[in-house]
Amino acid sequence: VLALVMAAIVSSVRVVPFTRTASVRSSQTRCHAGVTPCAVGANPQKVSANTGAASIAFRASGGPVLLGTSLASRTPVTTHPRGIVTRAAAVVEAVSSGDDPKDAGKTMRVAGYIFGWYFLNAVFAIMNKKTLSVFPYPWVLSWIQIAVGAVFMCIMWKLKIFKPPVGGFTKKMFKALIPTSALHLVAHVSACAAYNVGSVSFMQVVKAGEPACSVILLSLFFGRKYSKLVWLTLIPIVGGVAVGSTSELNFSMAAFACAMTSNIASALRGVTSKDLQEETGLSGINLYGGIAIVSGIMQLPMSLIAEGALMPAAFANAPALMAQKGITLFGLQAGFIAYLIAGSMFYHLYNQTSYQALGELSPLSHSVANTVKRVVIILASVAVFKNPISPLGGISAAVAIFGTFLYTIAAQKQKKEEAAAKAA
Repeated sequence: VLALVMAAIVSSVRVVPFTRTASVRSSQTRCHAGVTPCAVGANPQKVSANTGAASIAFRASGGPVLLGTSLASRTPVTTHPRGIVTRAAAVVEAVSSGDDPKDAGKTMRVAGYIFGWYFLNAVFAIMNKKTLSVFPYPWVLSWIQIAVGAVFMCIMWKLKIFKPPVGGFTKKMFKALIPTSALHLVAHVSACAAYNVGSVSFMQVVKAGEPACSVILLSLFFGRKYSKLVWLTLIPIVGGVAVGSTSELNFSMAAFACAMTSNIASALRGVTSKDLQEETGLSGINLYGGIAIVSGIMQLPMSLIAEGALMPAAFANAPALMAQKGITLFGLQAGFIAYLIAGSMFYHLYNQTSYQALGELSPLSHSVANTVKRVVIILASVAVFKNPISPLGGISAAVAIFGTFLYTIAAQKQKKEEAAAKAA
């Protein structure tokens, strides 16, 4: 229910293509900054959005898009959730009579992707924690989760349910995928290790610091320059993560170190993924499928070396431990292997729906959705595991997560300014 509510909220402020115009009061009102009126279906050169605090307008696939404007709301809206006044981002002045059915269909599709992403990720986080309580072997567990997804993708390609890469996977593609796949496996292994020694909510709070890791790493090793505004947004992120982590009632330095390792690997994976799409021609589900296959192949020998000798006893003891702790598969008595495969499928499908949502949203909207997702997982984990969170820890987590929201806006603003300067 929580995931459904959050998905509805995020999809209502998602990025909607600006594709129609209508007669308005004057050409100056219709087209700011001297831009002439645009015909239906044309791409206007500038979209103005009054958010009350700032204007957020940017270009994504399919032309300029406006954050915060849904089909049902094209005028500023003020809401009052729990007394906090928020102002919806704004006005699309030009709308011809009636809504485009295609836009309505896209709204429903994106809402479905976001709901699936939130729901599947929350269920996976809970199942992963429960699995680790009876099978505390993060190397082998993370490999199984990646491998199940890789096998699933191969079956989908074979059955033509998913469109396979044109020409299939080549040796050149696999070679290009190695660096990103290596970072992917490090990010997932370290995340599983963090879940093993810490709480789900603690892990999500530390993971909120990923933008700070990205900025610092890109600045130090890749020569990336960031605006002062971007650096300022790191203050609430770093501060919130630091205070929230240390105020955790069940604080674990090992969990913190593993979660930060996952952050660093994820940040570097994001850097390498940008050029990977152009180099391989892969994108979306196919790109993730390729990464899953390569990282699964790479991780297998390492997992066997690290924990392989312990597997016979581990698989033998896990069913009894499941029964002892009352762990079931959605209320059904299932064997450990079935539970393991189900959890692995949730891992793959939440990543898949994330990529599908990314294909429909701008990077900024996707980042905002990812921020809200952490709130969903924290609340779901607290409800299931009843792990205590101190008031200071809760406030710090909120500050860190809000900081990631500010970061996405600041980073997008800098990107727009750089693009405008380059075009000039």
